[in-house]
Amino acid sequence: MKIIISENQLGLIRRISEIERLIEPTMDLVYNYLQGSNPSPLEKRLYNPFESTVVMKLANELANKTRLIGDEKVTLRNQLQRYITNHYYEKIRDYFMSRMEKNK
Repeated sequence: MKIIISENQLGLIRRISEIERLIEPTMDLVYNYLQGSNPSPLEKRLYNPFESTVVMKLANELANKTRLIGDEKVTLRNQLQRYITNHYYEKIRDYFMSRMEKNK
């Protein structure tokens, strides 16, 4: 059985290792940014802004590292956003909740 991978899928697949490498530092950066000068943990209600900011920042960073322009770049960014949201949901949630627990 042959599996055919399109160029769009290949673009996403080639960036999975980059996602793995960048997700932890990105979560740290976003958490610290949302925390501002307040040293107490973020409130649970800020989880959705945290998650969406992590996903968007990571997808934009990876898409901007390419030579793609226009619609191709937007398509890759959108694919990255969906992939990160679907495959790293637990990792992002666990990170956020652990920061809440650690600082109680």
